[in-house]
Amino acid sequence: GYTRGRSRRDKPVEHTDSAVPTPVTALLPAWRAEDFIQGTLDCLSAQTHPNFEVIVSVDLCDDGTAERCEAHAAGDPRFRVVHQTQRLGYAGNCNALLDLADSEYALFAFHDDILAPTYLEKTAAALDAAPDAVVSFSDVHLTDTDGSEEYWEFSVLEGETDPVRRGLAMLNEQNQWWVPNRGLFRLPLVRQIGGVKHHGAGEYSCDWPWLFHMSLLGRLVRVPEILCFKHYKPGSLSRSWRATQAQQLEVYAACLRELWNSSLSTQQKLLIAHPLTNYLQQFSGELVSPA
Repeated sequence: GYTRGRSRRDKPVEHTDSAVPTPVTALLPAWRAEDFIQGTLDCLSAQTHPNFEVIVSVDLCDDGTAERCEAHAAGDPRFRVVHQTQRLGYAGNCNALLDLADSEYALFAFHDDILAPTYLEKTAAALDAAPDAVVSFSDVHLTDTDGSEEYWEFSVLEGETDPVRRGLAMLNEQNQWWVPNRGLFRLPLVRQIGGVKHHGAGEYSCDWPWLFHMSLLGRLVRVPEILCFKHYKPGSLSRSWRATQAQQLEVYAACLRELWNSSLSTQQKLLIAHPLTNYLQQFSGELVSPA
């Protein structure tokens, strides 16, 4: 259970007048982040987009994450903090936030990411300008736990209107599918596909199948600037995940589930299903056949 904040999930999203900036909600799933979450809170307060709120969901933990978030919210009325009373885990916490959001656009503001002040303004403008787009995102600068740095760019789908080609590109790990994961998305579509789901390997890379499904619904729009700065910390949840063949198999199986639950035609599904089953065979080591 959790202490539920206000929500108007059942109320239809109202499209605002073009002169009014589209409302945005930053969703911050927090857990054991006392030592590094302040930078994320500060960067959200510094956003230049004039019409947004921040919902922080502190999953049940034994450090001072909740107190730090509450102290920040006391100084910025755009923030509200939800305290979970039992451990939800990553996927559960993300879905609790989706349930509380009330805007047309939303994003997951991860507790070890720092967003440039113009991040929300520029990604919202990109979605406003592309009604057929489902996600807008920027390039990412990563600093790993050992101090090494990487530049992440997801440009393979720029201008791509074919859902089959988008889906196939999202299944290729070499394309850095995770970059759009920190993007601004159309909230009604995320709810339409059921949010972030567990699979046979729990919540390992559970954001991959939902991003894959989102790519089948519309274009992904890149803002070609580094506006997101990710800092892996020794305690970062994703650093504790270790990929195994069994886990990879379950992720691709979850993508197959999302494919068949999608609104694509049967022909389009089959065009994606063939290479997807090849991935399944690769990680299972045996032929995957229907029951």
